Order: sequence, then structure tokens, then C-alpha cells
Amino acid sequence: MIKRLAKCIREYKTATILTLVFIVGEAVIEALIPFITADLVNQIKAGADMNLILRQGGLLALLAMISLACGGLAGFTCSKASAGFAKNVRHDIFDRVQTFTFSNIDKFSSSSLVTRMTTDVNNVQMSFMMLIRTAIRSPLMFIFSVVMAYIMGGALATCFVIVVPILIVGLLLISRKAMPAFRRVFKKYDRLNESIEENVRAMRVVKGFAREDYEKEKFGKAADSICADFTRAERIVALNTPLMQFCMYFNMAFVLLVGSRMAIEGSGVDVGQISAMITYGLQVLMSLMMLSMIYVMLTMSAESAQRIVEVLNELPDMKEPEHPVMEVRDGSIDFDHVNFKYSKNAKKFALADIDLHIRSGMTVGIIGGTGSSKSSLVQLIPRLYDATEGSVRVGGVDV
Repeated sequence: MIKRLAKCIREYKTATILTLVFIVGEAVIEALIPFITADLVNQIKAGADMNLILRQGGLLALLAMISLACGGLAGFTCSKASAGFAKNVRHDIFDRVQTFTFSNIDKFSSSSLVTRMTTDVNNVQMSFMMLIRTAIRSPLMFIFSVVMAYIMGGALATCFVIVVPILIVGLLLISRKAMPAFRRVFKKYDRLNESIEENVRAMRVVKGFAREDYEKEKFGKAADSICADFTRAERIVALNTPLMQFCMYFNMAFVLLVGSRMAIEGSGVDVGQISAMITYGLQVLMSLMMLSMIYVMLTMSAESAQRIVEVLNELPDMKEPEHPVMEVRDGSIDFDHVNFKYSKNAKKFALADIDLHIRSGMTVGIIGGTGSSKSSLVQLIPRLYDATEGSVRVGGVDV
């Protein structure tokens, strides 16, 4: 699935790679800034002169500007790459649909194809954007912050041994509980779009039979079902915030209490190190929080990606012959013991043992009740569908 979708990046590979480069630069600089800040605080406490303070302050300002530039450029290239990727995915889906036969379209339904080309592509675009930006930045920030915290704080960094596992386990449980509801939504989107499509295309019938209230009720039920699933999922995901705040404040309290005591006792911890530890703690927790959101988004979009790839990998049921007949001799039509069913797994034939011969120039009416396969019979003549058994000939040539 990933390999198939990766082909849609195409001309946006450069923008994608540049995004990764800029994100790495931003993460490295953001990990260095608290280290330099802590050193500056300690030097001020030790009575540093103004020249040293100005040099350190200038360095911090320069690093902040470079980090800002990297972040801005990453945002620009990321938006270009993700929007271009989504454009190519839509283009490929549309091109593939143009090759479909009626039986291929029946397999997906037109409403489902619309959902896949809109909602599903948007989900995949968001995931691609997060993958090349946030999914790179967050792990790097996590690793750099933990390493720098151990360099700066030593024993103080043991608070991560307590906080990080709690946060990881909590976020995984929250994500796992929310995922089933997100997965159900996509199939319900298909039914919602189908309801809209039926009403727009058959508006005269709906109004002619005064069925507006019935159609409103049907649409309302579909919309309420989607709303209920999203609400249930969002309530679970909302638990991320209190969990994150608990871990954040626990980290701050631990660092301030233990760090202050170590500083008073002269255990090699100073004010600058305590300040840096609080900053690195926030960076670690925020990185984990972002990773949890990426996990939720990727799980949601995995279903969308699978639905998109199903369309891209679908092969047309009919293939053109190497040397097709471009002209017909006359308008004669012959059905020779034709059997037809719409699906290979169908138990009954829609048409069974049709033996019909119409001479060129004749006018013939096909009469039958609703669902008696009148349209199915006619659709076999221009080869909108292929006969399951037997042959259909036009002008003496098997279609």
C-alpha cells in the first residue's frame, strides 16, 4: 500500500526531501537552545561581564532566527509536497476510473468512489504532511531532549523513567479505544454520499411522490450516526490533554523539588540546569503528545489509504482485443444461449438461456416488469457488460 502511494509523490520528491532536511535542522537547534541558556544563567550567577552576556545572547538570538527560518521553510516545502501528492493521487484515481467497466463501478458504487476521491484523499494528504514534518520532528526532539537532559541534569533526568512510560501507555490505550469508531465512519460516509446522490439525481421522483420527509429522515439518520461515532472517538481522544498535563506538572514538580534540594545541598546541580531540565521535560512530553496524535491520524488514514489503493489496483473486467473491429456490417443482433449475472458469486443468473435474433432494420420492443432484466439485456449489446455464457453478436461479430 505504501509503495503504491509513494509513486504519487513523483515531481514533488525534492520538496519532500527538503522538508526533512529543514526539520532536522530545526530539531537540532531547538535542542541546543536550552543548553546554551542554562550555561548563560550559570555564568550570570557566577558574575559574568556584559560582553560575555551579549555574546551568548546574540548566539541565542541567531539560533532562534535560524530555527525560525528552518521551520518556515519546512512549512512551505511541506505544504507544496503534501498538496502536490494529493493532486497526483486524485489524478491517478480519476485516470483509473476512466478505464473501469460498469461492473467495476458496480463493485465500488459511484458514491463510494466520490468519497474515496475527496474525504479519503484529504485524510491521506494530512497523514503525508504529518509524516514528512511532525513524524520526523517529534522523534528527533524526543531523542535530542532526553540525551541533553541526561547531560545537563544527570540524576534529575530519572523523572523521565517514571513519566514517559505512563504517558506512552496512556496514549496507546486512548488511541486503541478511539480507532474502531474512526474506522466505522468511512463506510458511513459512503452511505451518506449515496443518499445525497440519489436525491440530487432523482429529485423529480422524490417531489413527484412527495417523499421529501422520508428522504430527510433517512439523511438525518445517516448524519446522526456519523456524528455519534465522531463524538465517541473525540471524547476518548480528549483524554490526551489531562494525561499530558498530569505528566507535565509531575515533571515540573519533581525537577523543582528534587533539583532545589540538590542545589541547596551542593550536589552539582545549579539554577541553569534546573531551568534546562524543565524545558527539556516539556519538549519530551510535547514530542510524545505529537507522536500520539500522529498515531491517531495514521490509523485513521490507513483505512482511507487502503480504500484508495483498492481503486488504483483495480483492473478493468474487460480488455480490448489486439485488433478490434471498427465497423459493423449491418444492424443485426444475435443472442446465442446467453446467460448473464452481475457478480461471479451470484447464485442466480439475471438472464438465463436467451436465444434472440433481430434482423437489421427491425424495430423491437422489450417488455417486462420492474427488475425483469430488460436493461441488462440491452446493455449486453454495446458491451457495457460481458455475457457470462454464450455469445452476443452485432453485425455477425461477437462483441
